[in-house]
Amino acid sequence: MSITCKFGGTSLATSVNVRAACEIVRADEKRRLVVVSAPGKKNSDGKKVTDLLHACHAGRFDETLFNACFSMIADTFREIATIAPSFPIEEELDLIRSQIKFSESNIDFVASRGEYLNAKLIAAYLGYEFLDASKFIRFQDGELDLARTLSLAKTLDQTKRYVIPGFYGMDEKGHIKTFSRGGSDVTGAIVARAFGCELYENWTDVDGIRVSDPRIVENSKKVEQVSFRELREMSYMGASVLHAETLLPLYEAPIPIVLKNSFRPELGGTRILKKRTEKSRGETITCITGKSDYTCIQISKAMLDKQLGFVKKATAVFEEYHINISHTHSGLDNLCFFVERSEYKSISFGEFVKELSSRIDADKIKAHEKIALLAVIGHDLSGRVGILAKIFNTLHSEGISVKTVYQSISECNIIIGVEEEKLTQCVKALYRELIEEG
Repeated sequence: MSITCKFGGTSLATSVNVRAACEIVRADEKRRLVVVSAPGKKNSDGKKVTDLLHACHAGRFDETLFNACFSMIADTFREIATIAPSFPIEEELDLIRSQIKFSESNIDFVASRGEYLNAKLIAAYLGYEFLDASKFIRFQDGELDLARTLSLAKTLDQTKRYVIPGFYGMDEKGHIKTFSRGGSDVTGAIVARAFGCELYENWTDVDGIRVSDPRIVENSKKVEQVSFRELREMSYMGASVLHAETLLPLYEAPIPIVLKNSFRPELGGTRILKKRTEKSRGETITCITGKSDYTCIQISKAMLDKQLGFVKKATAVFEEYHINISHTHSGLDNLCFFVERSEYKSISFGEFVKELSSRIDADKIKAHEKIALLAVIGHDLSGRVGILAKIFNTLHSEGISVKTVYQSISECNIIIGVEEEKLTQCVKALYRELIEEG
């Protein structure tokens, strides 16, 4: 059996970091498959290579801007290339420069070159074979075609040791297609599934998953285990753990994930499993987090539960304007829609509310343009007596107005609508009550 290990951008930002990552790979013979991101920031003032590639593409007709951006990319890779003196770094840089500057390469191709070149460099240093992700990862209609991807992977020599660039594959037209930001996590999951690995290691610059963002709650508690379902909820609700689509390739296998710190590899990290083991079932609360930039539309209608077709008529207006609804909560006389503010592209939020009002026979419509969704995520929340009471009492003591509340049938999350500017206060207060004071 083998292990897929994926390294994030911070873990590969400099030659020193790359050497450390490669020592981790060499420490276990099972680590035969290495997925890499583009170099990240070297320091807080630095720039990610992917961001610089976007800037190069945008400024390709402005000689001064293009040269300035590409010079920073080149300097980053020249420094990393010191680990492999025989690697033809100047040839590779010249090729990428011309591909951006003088060809019709699309933005996805340009954005993928950071992972591509980093993978080639690291393969040369490790003595592994470079395997371009476009050889087997396939997209169809803009989405990952997992069945086709797994089929193509079977044609590869599965006994070799590979370094594979993350973040991209190929679409049905033969063009490079990227995942959304953070997509190298998904590549790692695909590789682990395609090569039948026993484990997927995701190496970052954090020690594991924390109950709350350490930037909000200092020294937040580390979680030992998380279920796939909990992780999906966490990723969706804005916790920066793994890309939200990472679990799709792993779910059926199922292949466990371990999230570890490449700068402190001796630490245990957090294990992500399809189902928690008995050992961790007492660890009820996994995450207290939240996500801003939502709008909320609350609709009141007497006897709504008896109004055949009312909900369909309301959602049809959202569909007409291509507005995706994130959450829907309903009661006997009430209906509530949560939508991310970025969804209002063809119409403003205010104009949409007016349009909705004119199209449905509601008694009252109340609109909130700046709402945050506060989430408490964990294991068997409905089985923990008094947790909702603790949450509401805590928010009440903080003077927080609750707009709406919803508990999923999966019993792993409680979602509460609050005023956007109060989100950080809510997270801190609930962490103090549910974790520190328990």
